[in-house]
Amino acid sequence: MSSKRCYFHPGVNSLLFGLPRDAVLRDKWVQFMFNSVPENYNKNLKLCAAHFTEDSFINLNQFNAGFAQRLFLKDGAVPSLSGEGYVYGPQPSSSQQGPSSQELPATSSICEAGCQTDSAHTETVAIQISIKMRSVGTQLSVGTLRDVHVRSKGIQATVSSQDVGTETIPMLPDIQLSSTPVRGSIFRPSKRLRLELEEEDEEKQTESEICVEPHDSTFHPESVTQESELRIDPVSNYSDKKYIVFESCLREIFESCPVCKAKCDVRQRQIGTFVAFTQLCEKCQHYRRWQSQPVVGSTPLGNLQLCAATYFLGGSFSKLQKIFKAMQLQTVQYGTFRRHARNFLEPTIIHKWNRDQQHFIQQLKERGKLAVAGDMRADSPGHSAKFGSYTLMDMETNSIVVLQLIQSNEVGGSYHVEKEGLKRCLDKLESCGLVVEYIVTDRHPQIQKYLRERNITQYYDVWHFEKAVSKKLLKLSQSKDCEVLKKWLKSIRNHLYWSATSSVSGPEKVAKWTSLLNHMQNIHVHDNPLFPKCEHQDKTTSDYKKWFEKGSVTLRKVEKITCNKRVLKDFEKLSHHFQTSRLEAFHSLVIRFAPKNVVFFYVGMLCRLYLAAMHYNENVHRPQGTTTQGQAVFKIAFPKSKKGECTAKPVKTDPTFNYVDDLMSLLLHEVIVDPTPYVEELHQITIPPPLSSDFEKPSKEDVIARHVSRFSKGVAGIQHTVQIDQETAGGSGEQHKTGRRPSHVVLSSPSTS
Repeated sequence: MSSKRCYFHPGVNSLLFGLPRDAVLRDKWVQFMFNSVPENYNKNLKLCAAHFTEDSFINLNQFNAGFAQRLFLKDGAVPSLSGEGYVYGPQPSSSQQGPSSQELPATSSICEAGCQTDSAHTETVAIQISIKMRSVGTQLSVGTLRDVHVRSKGIQATVSSQDVGTETIPMLPDIQLSSTPVRGSIFRPSKRLRLELEEEDEEKQTESEICVEPHDSTFHPESVTQESELRIDPVSNYSDKKYIVFESCLREIFESCPVCKAKCDVRQRQIGTFVAFTQLCEKCQHYRRWQSQPVVGSTPLGNLQLCAATYFLGGSFSKLQKIFKAMQLQTVQYGTFRRHARNFLEPTIIHKWNRDQQHFIQQLKERGKLAVAGDMRADSPGHSAKFGSYTLMDMETNSIVVLQLIQSNEVGGSYHVEKEGLKRCLDKLESCGLVVEYIVTDRHPQIQKYLRERNITQYYDVWHFEKAVSKKLLKLSQSKDCEVLKKWLKSIRNHLYWSATSSVSGPEKVAKWTSLLNHMQNIHVHDNPLFPKCEHQDKTTSDYKKWFEKGSVTLRKVEKITCNKRVLKDFEKLSHHFQTSRLEAFHSLVIRFAPKNVVFFYVGMLCRLYLAAMHYNENVHRPQGTTTQGQAVFKIAFPKSKKGECTAKPVKTDPTFNYVDDLMSLLLHEVIVDPTPYVEELHQITIPPPLSSDFEKPSKEDVIARHVSRFSKGVAGIQHTVQIDQETAGGSGEQHKTGRRPSHVVLSSPSTS
């Protein structure tokens, strides 16, 4: 049994349909193909799309527009057309068609596809397929490729086919290729991607190579005309593994044609971590395009993930860039990193923090009143801090509840930042319907007054109190007549913690602390009725040099430091249960995300504080590590504060970074799809003006004219000659220019400049 066979271009399997499973419908198909239903026929017969009417397809419009890779038939569709003159597939846009937009004969390589549509007596012939092709131009935005406006037009390709018999070998046509490579379906050229080259040192390509390259920046729709199209690849899972691949190894894949093994013309396109290769075999016209990573809109996904991972983990992009440069590993420029941070990463961080905070506050409402600890952290040492962040921590869960960032020029100086930060934190809790039972802080005078006015119970942290007292005692012990005090420093510290954290309060608590003076005289019976005798056993010793003499000058100096009026008043308010040590640990963690030797913008500092809080809240309850035998793991340390004393520190399990996974998922599945609502949420944050806005900015020329080196000598208004140090920049620069050592240079004072 012979049949008519349809010949199609390579890769048009999406236009072939196998016989349906339903027996009745399958008989109708076979009846159309053979004018009867033979008893025995091949069950793998296929029909092409040309034998169905347009209303037989579910997604014909999407397929013609290029948004679907294959056609799908409706249930119950039956072939009814002879198949001549029908062409399905996406066509080029007609908005820029040239004068020759008429139907052209199609020329392409042809292969046999099993479409049986004629009766048994018919000879096998090839069906001529006509394809409508038009000249298409893509308008690129101003400044995209060069400083001048460039308009790139695709070249009209003439495609033809031949009628051949069964004994004829398919002929490979000559294809005229344009600067826009053909990919995907054969019925249309690939969509041209908009490219914005803002890092000239990254892309070392010719003009013809960068026509189809994606840009690694924020896409601006208003800069692209209606005819321009962007290909959007499906977003891959961000957990896909990545590898370091050498360029020479990649080129080996594309140097030879996989069909005829001839040498191919290979072109490379690269931006950041993204690289793409186009391969064209001039012998068999085999064409292939390969890219190293998916492209979301017009942004390579790998570039975005690299920036996101660096930011979300609190890393330094400048250090990462130096590492990449040292091993010639391609990466994006700092400008690209900042654009991604501004448009995608920072809105993601702000949204996740606000969402987590709302969820945590809902849990706190069920508990009732809160016991919190508060403290401020400055971004730099001393009284010249630019930023101050105040944090409130829930004492029950040791989790960060509220975090506020204040810039010094908002409150008139860094000295007032702590009070303003506490005020904003308490206002935030009050606006959420939470009531603070008491708060544990340090002994800052402004904080004491503010909490008194707000009728909030305040307790002091024991460590801050002990640090202040120990510092004064250490200074006193360094004097010649108080050397005996050195033997008592550790005991005084232990006694302070014991008496401060005891379950008693009020006068009895103070009595335990003041009993220190009796201990230093080897007296363990006290006059205070609330604390008449020490709880420990009496110890006898023959070394009387370590005891203080009653009424001695040294003892009176110690009493003046440890038992003065303010110390006793503050000692009564020391917190006996909760302390701020966990909060100090959080401040140490912040240094990893926001080092004090790096200057950040307001939003950048706020986002890094939020990242540190997310990391801390996730790992605050990390358990201590254990050995295979179940024993707790410790490490030996020699802390500086212990003066060489060896201590054992527990070793906890490795921290987790689930919050980074949540941020990545939010970024790639929601923010990158529609960043508008997330950017609007970021813009709701009130950003104070920079510190330099308070000063008048002179012109750059005036500043340069007033610049004089601190090593220059002379009288104002008089030009003078000085010897130049050969290590200075000016001396070495002059030496390189002239090729000889400069002997002198004439300098002028600011008044004559």
